[in-house]
Amino acid sequence: MVISIVIANSFIIFSNEGSRFYFAKVTTTVTSGVALATALVMIYKYKRKEELYDSHQFYKRNEVHLSISLFLALWFSAHLIWSFFEQQSATPSIADAFWLIGYGLFGYFLYKLCYSFRKELEPHAIGIIILIVALSLMYIVILILSASSLLSTQKVGTSVLILTLTYPILDGILLVPAVLIFWMRSTITSEKKGEKTYQQLDIFWILLSLSIILFVIADSGFAYISALNLMTIQKELWIWNIFYNSGYLCLAAALTGYSSFLDFTKIHATY
Repeated sequence: MVISIVIANSFIIFSNEGSRFYFAKVTTTVTSGVALATALVMIYKYKRKEELYDSHQFYKRNEVHLSISLFLALWFSAHLIWSFFEQQSATPSIADAFWLIGYGLFGYFLYKLCYSFRKELEPHAIGIIILIVALSLMYIVILILSASSLLSTQKVGTSVLILTLTYPILDGILLVPAVLIFWMRSTITSEKKGEKTYQQLDIFWILLSLSIILFVIADSGFAYISALNLMTIQKELWIWNIFYNSGYLCLAAALTGYSSFLDFTKIHATY
């Protein structure tokens, strides 16, 4: 995974300024496609496992399969549109619609995982509330600063301003399950860290949380930069593509443990 991240981002970092914008778009499209392909392969393997064993063990998993597949398919489609059919610009497009719908599907997948550990989360309800409030306040400050900075430098249309503010709001919503997943991973798997299965699952949890954090960083920067003029986009957008590439490859690596995620949450939720 680390080698893949280095190779993908080296095309951006070590390319000349004239071709950097092109390689940034192409590599992000490729890495998002890798994550989508990995998800589909893992879902196929899980469905094969369902056919071989008791199907009751896989109750209501189709919704989870659909949410993660559609999420990656929509974001992959958005990257294709931005890369080969239009330039990233402040004007909202169908690619933005795909991206925003993908947020909801990815959020469903993440919160579904968190819901399986609701018994463990109940004693920490106060801490969770504080966490959510703190993240909300942090993002409100970021939104105010971003909006004021954007408005002070140029005239921005209402639709552009709304779109620019929507991205970090949805990022904040995704950041909550990312922190919760990392928290649950540290508390639940710590009891059985000596077992090889739990050590592997621990790595999957970390990679999943890390991928979300990388997406949040990239998305926030992408939304702000995209609201600026085209010259600024072409010069600075590649920085955020590095985070996207790293996030997609971390997610792809995390999804190799897709079956372990679902089986572990199912078994754990029954106790």
